[in-house]
Amino acid sequence: MTAIRRQFFLSYAVIGSVMPLMTVFLREQGGFDYFQIGLAMSLMSVPMLCSPALITLLADRNLDPRRILSAAYTCSAIVLTLIFFSGSITLTLTLFVFHGLAFVAMLPLQDGYFFSLAEESRRNGLAAPEYPLVRIWGTMGFILPSLILYIPLSQGAEPRMILPCAISFCILSLLNSFTLKPVSRLPAASGRRLPSRQALIAIFAPNARWLSIGLFFGYLAAANYYAFIGNYLDEMVGVPKRYIGLIINLGVLIEVGCTLIMPWVQRRIHLKGIMVLGLACMVTRMVLLSFFPTPFTAVISQIGHGFEVLALYIGPVMFLNRLADDEFRNSIQGVFTMAVSGSARVLGGVSAGLMATHFGLKGCLLLGAGLGACAFVVITFLFSRIPPREELGQIAVSSSPVT
Repeated sequence: MTAIRRQFFLSYAVIGSVMPLMTVFLREQGGFDYFQIGLAMSLMSVPMLCSPALITLLADRNLDPRRILSAAYTCSAIVLTLIFFSGSITLTLTLFVFHGLAFVAMLPLQDGYFFSLAEESRRNGLAAPEYPLVRIWGTMGFILPSLILYIPLSQGAEPRMILPCAISFCILSLLNSFTLKPVSRLPAASGRRLPSRQALIAIFAPNARWLSIGLFFGYLAAANYYAFIGNYLDEMVGVPKRYIGLIINLGVLIEVGCTLIMPWVQRRIHLKGIMVLGLACMVTRMVLLSFFPTPFTAVISQIGHGFEVLALYIGPVMFLNRLADDEFRNSIQGVFTMAVSGSARVLGGVSAGLMATHFGLKGCLLLGAGLGACAFVVITFLFSRIPPREELGQIAVSSSPVT
């Protein structure tokens, strides 16, 4: 499990390199207006409508997921290098599509690989770590680039320096993928259905459809927030660029603590309770930043970030694994990314660009808060929690007739 922990750390470091200042880079060095920035974010998410499902399907069809990871990180490093040297808005937008094609499928594939590895360990009678305690290495990887970039940005470096940082972590991720352990599979049943189709049925089955619908609104809200949060802190709040990444990563640091205590919290309020709490935190911070755009609010609003991440990026992955069988354990992560989070991010990028163009950056946050409130209502009142497999097994045993 050490290698997969490293993989989470390095892959999320790629995201941590570009996310805090990417939109600032596009506006200052790329000459993008708000709508073009939103379009770039949307185009980067377009491949989420097909590539995650396709790549995780290939993994479930016995194509080695480690080699898929290697190919994707190689492609990502090449595309980020081309973006660094690009002087054309059209070329940069095109490259964002290819960056998305290479990278957006990697996170669901890593998740599926981890759950397959954990399931293999359980079959062999070995203990497997809980998902949050492995995913936390991704959180720590996300923080590292902002610490690395603080010194050059303090000395006047341009925001484009985020790209060499991201490329370096892509190369390290590529190298680490060769250290991942192969996962053996159970023999496939004859005449089995297409894994992607099984996954799609599971995601929209009666016990999960309201989760999917609620999370669609949640990801739409998050897309409106993250599309311009760097610009908002820069232009509306007046935070110096060298501090933007540090403020964002204050929330990520709190996320580390939230992830560590997640198993304890889960035993008390279940995964659904964690998701409801996280969505409430997301709405609250958008409202606070909208009406009180001060550096103090920018810092204080990060307090709820950890539970927001548990609600949108950790809890759903665990719920999905409860729905999956071994035959489509990878595919369910990819299909969900395609059908729910991917479509929401594509629409969210465009809506954020339009809102920022016509109603200003504050309009993006208010739209995000409204969409987050919709997610909160749907998951709180319409979604019933999906029990863990052990609990389902106990229910089945207790309800079986005595012979």
